[in-house]
Amino acid sequence: MAESATNNEGIRNAVLDAYALSGAQIHLLQSRWNHIYRVEAADGARYSLRICAPEFKDRRWMQDELAFLDFVAEVGTICAPRPVRNRDGALITAIPAEEGERLACLFEWVEGEPSYRNLTVDMMAQIGRLTAHLHEIGRAFLFPDATNGFRADYRYDQALARSHREWIPEHRAEIGPENEALLQRAIDFVVEGMDRVGQARATYGVIHADLHFGNFLVHNGQVSLIDFDQLGRGHYCYDIAFLLTELYDEPESQPARWQAFKAGYAEVTPLPFDDDAELAPFLIAVGLAFLDWVYNAPNPQVRAEKMRYAPGVYRMLREKIGARQVHSPVDKISKRQTISEPTERIEIAQKLLGAGRAFSPERDAVAELMAERATDERTYDG
Repeated sequence: MAESATNNEGIRNAVLDAYALSGAQIHLLQSRWNHIYRVEAADGARYSLRICAPEFKDRRWMQDELAFLDFVAEVGTICAPRPVRNRDGALITAIPAEEGERLACLFEWVEGEPSYRNLTVDMMAQIGRLTAHLHEIGRAFLFPDATNGFRADYRYDQALARSHREWIPEHRAEIGPENEALLQRAIDFVVEGMDRVGQARATYGVIHADLHFGNFLVHNGQVSLIDFDQLGRGHYCYDIAFLLTELYDEPESQPARWQAFKAGYAEVTPLPFDDDAELAPFLIAVGLAFLDWVYNAPNPQVRAEKMRYAPGVYRMLREKIGARQVHSPVDKISKRQTISEPTERIEIAQKLLGAGRAFSPERDAVAELMAERATDERTYDG
C-alpha cells in the first residue's frame, strides 16, 4: 500500500512525481476550494495543476470533465486546457493522504490575460465565435441523459431550479417573506420556461456553466477558455445568459458588446433563441444559482463579499418575471440539426478513433458510443 502524504507539500510532491515533474517550480494561484498551481518544468514547459479539495471524492465527475476536454482538444476549433496523462497513462492522479485519497489532474498551460481587462467590441465578437464553437462541440459530444449519467450531479436545468426549494427555508429569516415568495415564483417561471424549450440536442447538452470574463483569456489577440470544473448538462441559453449577466456590470457599454457577441456567435451557428426576451428564464436561473451559492457558501469570506450583490439579483428577478415570455426558440434550429447532426457526429467520432495515436480508454469509449448512437439516430430519422 502506498505511503500516505502527511501535509500539503507532501501531496504536491507526490502529484508532481506522478507526472515526472519532480523538482519543477510551483506557484499557488487559487485556494478557495481546489488548489490551483502553475507548474514550470525544467525544460521550460508550463502546466496548470489542480489538487482537489479533501471533500471532493468522486472520480466519475472528474473523469467526465477530462474526457470532454480531451474531446475538445481533438476537435481543435477552440483553445482550452488539454489534460495531461500521468506516468501510468491515467488522466486522474490519486494520492493517499491522512484525510483520505486526494485527487489531482494536470493540464497544458493556457497563456493569456483575463478578457475583462480589454473587453472591446471586437473581443466580444471573438468570444461569441468561441462560445458558438463550444456549443457545436457540445452537440457533437455524447448527449447527457439518464442512460450514461454524464455529469449527472452538475445540472443547470429544471432539476437545479427545483432544488432551490430545499435551501430557501433554511435562510427564511435572512431572506424575508417578500423575497421568499419572489424566489418561489422565480422557480416556477424558470421551470415553465425551460419546459417550453425542451431538452433536444439542438438546445441542450454539455455546457461550460461559468462563462465569466475571467475565464476567457486573451493572448496575442486570440481568446481561449479555461476553468471547466463546473462543466455540466444544461441549455445552451444558460451559458449565454450567464455571460450576459456579466455585461450588466457596465451598462453604458453593454448594448454594443452584447450585439457584437451575438453577431460573432451567429457567424458560426444560429443563436439558440430568436429574441432576447427568450433568455428571461435562463437569466433568472443564473440569478437563482448565484443566490444559492452565496447563501450556502462554506467560505464566510466569499459569502460576505458576494452578499452585497444579492439586492441587485432580487431586483432583476422582479423585472424579468414581469416581462412577457415569447415563443420557444426550438423550431428555428431543431430541424437543421436533427437532419445533419448524426452524420457530423459519426465523422467526428471516426476521426477521433482513427487518428493514429493511443488515446485514453474513456475518450475512446465516448467516441465509440457517439458513433453508435449517431448511427441509430440517422437510421431512425431516415
